Amino acid sequence: MNVQTQKVLSQFDFDVNDVQLEDSSERVSCRANSRRGQTDPTNRSYQPVESVRRALMVLRAFSSHRISTISSLYEETGIPKPTIVRMLETLMFEGYVVRDNMCGGYRMTAEIGRLNGGYRGISRVIEVARPWAIDLTQRLKWPIGLGAIDGDDISIQFCTGTISPMAYTNTTLGIRPDMLTTAMGRSYLAYCSEVDRERHIQNFYNDPDRKFGIVEERQLHMLLEKVRRNGYALRDPRTKPFRISTVGIPLIENGKVQALISLSFFSSAVLRKEVEETIIAPLLEARAKIEHALEFMNAGSGGEFGPQNGASIEMNF
Repeated sequence: MNVQTQKVLSQFDFDVNDVQLEDSSERVSCRANSRRGQTDPTNRSYQPVESVRRALMVLRAFSSHRISTISSLYEETGIPKPTIVRMLETLMFEGYVVRDNMCGGYRMTAEIGRLNGGYRGISRVIEVARPWAIDLTQRLKWPIGLGAIDGDDISIQFCTGTISPMAYTNTTLGIRPDMLTTAMGRSYLAYCSEVDRERHIQNFYNDPDRKFGIVEERQLHMLLEKVRRNGYALRDPRTKPFRISTVGIPLIENGKVQALISLSFFSSAVLRKEVEETIIAPLLEARAKIEHALEFMNAGSGGEFGPQNGASIEMNF
């Protein structure tokens, strides 16, 4: 999580490194290499490798200038000049930096782009939503999933199955929820642009396995209208696993669906009349906080941000 995101979340009285369970005496505290819970960055498995930290400092300094000199790198990083020279020799050997005698310094090569050419990490919306997803699971015990828009699909980029005592599977990372039958997919279709919605509907028509026709399209539009009225979508109960119910809610930034958040629970474990209060209301509250955090980040340091403590959230069930 980057520094800007941490600062924003701290404005919401939300300590990302101290997420409380229902019992305030309990606390999730994991070493940096733990797979469970919220990693505590102050409880590292090992001390940082100083040479790696310095190399990253030099690369960041390079990225700010077309041409860098040993003196300019020293002034910006404070790293001793002999060390900078050795780092430059290594970077030149690997092909990331070349000496430019015409300009009297060093510059990065196109090879540096390969460092950003593969996995791009989770989206900013997922990064912002992650602490609230963890908090929801610790309070409600049910697993939370966060999915980001990836082309014409949704990709699960984060889940709390490893810290949920109620999870039916440890992880759903990488799964691409079906647009027509899952809570995330239905939520996205309800809140995406009309152009995107029509494109997906046309894809349903073109898929012979779906057997999607005029009647099914009419039913889908009625369903999506209901989703927009309620503010959430439910997974098709005719899809496996039958014993699981899932609620999906969009995360909207700048008027566009950027991600989805879902909560799955055993249908038999929650009374029907309690679903709105114990499942849906906390999800909608988390959505409001996440979207306010994103608004605050987009607005910079000024302006109002987030619902105040005790503020009510308008819900239309």
